[in-house]
Amino acid sequence: MQFDPMNPDFQQNPYPYYDELRAKAPVIWSESMQGFCVAGFDDIITVLTEAETYSSSKFWPILLGEYDPAPEVQPMISLDPPDHLRTRTLAQKAFLPRELKKLEEKIGQISDDLVEHAISVSKDNTFDMAWDFAALFPVSVIAEMLGIDRSLRLDFKHWVDNLLAASNRAVYDDARLAEIKHASDSLRAYFSEIVDARTANPGDDMISSFIKAEVNGERLSKLEVINLAILLLIGGTETTTNLLGGLFAGYFDHPEAFEAARADRSLVPKLLEEQLRWQPPVQSLFRHTTREVILGGVTIPAGTMVMPLLGSANRDPEKFPDPNVFDITRDTRGSCTFGQGPHFCMGSFLSKFEAAVAVNKLFDRFKKLEPLQNSEEVRWIDSYFARGPATLPVKFELA
Repeated sequence: MQFDPMNPDFQQNPYPYYDELRAKAPVIWSESMQGFCVAGFDDIITVLTEAETYSSSKFWPILLGEYDPAPEVQPMISLDPPDHLRTRTLAQKAFLPRELKKLEEKIGQISDDLVEHAISVSKDNTFDMAWDFAALFPVSVIAEMLGIDRSLRLDFKHWVDNLLAASNRAVYDDARLAEIKHASDSLRAYFSEIVDARTANPGDDMISSFIKAEVNGERLSKLEVINLAILLLIGGTETTTNLLGGLFAGYFDHPEAFEAARADRSLVPKLLEEQLRWQPPVQSLFRHTTREVILGGVTIPAGTMVMPLLGSANRDPEKFPDPNVFDITRDTRGSCTFGQGPHFCMGSFLSKFEAAVAVNKLFDRFKKLEPLQNSEEVRWIDSYFARGPATLPVKFELA
């Protein structure tokens, strides 16, 4: 059996492939990735939680390669314990639930503004949920937190999308690679200028707090601040964009779940939790073995890439009974959507919190909001790493 995450058919619908992998080859060598892909829930938990054996140190280089905007320093996402704690301790202060709840009114206003924007650009009571709302909402929120120019949110979104497209760089032509290079250079130049400005005149924003903060008597270098700001922009943009886009892309697969949540808003968080299990916005991660290991009965040499398939873990029937059924009453605890172990995503609460605000605002403003296509007709972004609709026209009726 062979497995190629670069296969366009896989990227459009990975779930039948995941089912086959779990049944026939839950740990399998991928020639295109030059590493082992892992499909079973228990094995994936092992990879994510045993940091001393499965290192994150090459995550960013594998994902971005030569298109890393700040290659001189390792980002937090590629640092193993205990080294990553220095930066994580600093960054996660801004993501504490009590801090994020202070932003609830501002997040609500951003959502209201973008609903009005979507209505204003609509034609025949249709707009593109992916681009007219889902792409703009989280990037606006994270721009507010970072203290960067929200009017550039479309630029930020395009830069982030193009940078993450570097994961597919092996199959792109020179023109596409030039777009990725431009995005990388633009992100570095923009944040370099911002860090210089905030160093001279600190404000009440996350970038200023990174510049001023000390961890064990040390301050972050300029490049570390740039790197952290870019990482938070990417994480704060991509996950929630794909969560919201993917949620509405699946409307016709389970309309009863939407109607239940619309009628009883206490079910909105459950709708989102099940969506995160059902269609993880990030589908895979990267680790490297620090020694020879046996995983799922397969011997993996030291220094080998291992790619846990998060989307497969969340559809493993050994963990989640009837995993292909969308059930908002399901206990989703233990899902791998935001990772597990020491690198569990510190932005998970923000993503769910802001998505819940957005969904409630959309339910308030529209009595009908349905895609023009079913999920099988939706065109998904070209990526094995991230999953969300590339475009999603929706028809609406105002409440």
